[in-house]
Amino acid sequence: MLVTGAVDVTGRVVPGASWDDLDPVEFDRLRRLVGAYREKADERLALLDDLALARELGVVRTVPGDAGADDAAGAGSAAAVGPEQVEILLAGLLLFGRPESLRRFAPTHEAAIQVFDRVDGLATGTNVFLRWPLFRLVEEFLARFRALNPMREVRFDLVRMRVPVYSESAFREALANALIHRDYTAPGAVHVQWSADQIVVSNPSGLPAGITVESLLTAPPSPRNPLLADAFRRAGIVTRTGRGISHIWREQLRHGHAPPDHGRSGEHAVVVVLPGGRPDLGFARFVLSHELGGRPLSLPELQIITRMRRQARMRTEDVAQMLAVSKTEARRALFRMVRAGLVEIQDAATPRRSWMLSEYAEGALRESAEAVAAAAESPVREPAAASAANPAPSPASAADDKPPAAEAVS
Repeated sequence: MLVTGAVDVTGRVVPGASWDDLDPVEFDRLRRLVGAYREKADERLALLDDLALARELGVVRTVPGDAGADDAAGAGSAAAVGPEQVEILLAGLLLFGRPESLRRFAPTHEAAIQVFDRVDGLATGTNVFLRWPLFRLVEEFLARFRALNPMREVRFDLVRMRVPVYSESAFREALANALIHRDYTAPGAVHVQWSADQIVVSNPSGLPAGITVESLLTAPPSPRNPLLADAFRRAGIVTRTGRGISHIWREQLRHGHAPPDHGRSGEHAVVVVLPGGRPDLGFARFVLSHELGGRPLSLPELQIITRMRRQARMRTEDVAQMLAVSKTEARRALFRMVRAGLVEIQDAATPRRSWMLSEYAEGALRESAEAVAAAAESPVREPAAASAANPAPSPASAADDKPPAAEAVS
């Protein structure tokens, strides 16, 4: 049975589990992921044999055993551990376990993808529940994501900008967070629920102690399951900084979408809603122009510009509250934007000082919107269906930390 505990249950030994419960295919899958994500991953992992890789990730332990015992039988070249036996931690089972072993030893582990509506004309009706190891789940869910996620194209000078309905990078972080940070002693599945205008990713666990919905963006990284978090980082699936929530926010905004919503999260579930629908291509084009010019916009800048497009003037305390920082930090961010020509100060010498978008920013946003409206938008490109049986493009093809899938055109 699953070992339970209040603190990092995935770091506990699973009684009765053996090396035979781990699948060599899953070790190869990790090596493939490392090769695909390259500079984001720990490339040393791809050079290790299965047992050395598991030891490097800290998801197995070797302990003294009977001199004649071969508890690592079935590990091939990794079996030469002498008079030691291999103990399997729950993290190792979740990452590399065979499905039948996961059902036996980790009965609470399950993930589901459900599609409720048509998405941009794609007829769907998916309702799939899976008990697979985590890296396999990530690949399968990303394949299904790509099959459902059409692209729109907008030209910017000599660049053709492909803007997806949803950011793959944001979705991958949200999915990984749900799998990494869930409480594996709690019943219930990790859910991905896709509808016409949003994706909802949830896990059956409350927020970590001391973390609130309001502090998610600014709270220091505090993974519930550090071994899983480390493995996902070293595989290149998530950001190495541990700031996945910030990454999701930035990706949503830079692609011209509304920010993610964590308002449904509470004591028994963590829920992130990724608003979708038609992206604001004019704003995405504005963001792209800064990235191509070597001056990408930071998350606070994206948040402030997005809010000022709806609220013409903001006080320093308004910005501080929105960013969940002190007034001093908010003022510092605003002055950086003044120096960059993005924001202007109103009534600077009075107690009523406020901030608004600069004439340059207003004009550039207006010009981008007009350019998008005037251009003949390319038809929606329907992606080919993909699944585990029909492999998707390699993870390296995802738009990770780049302009919204920009490419040069002749």
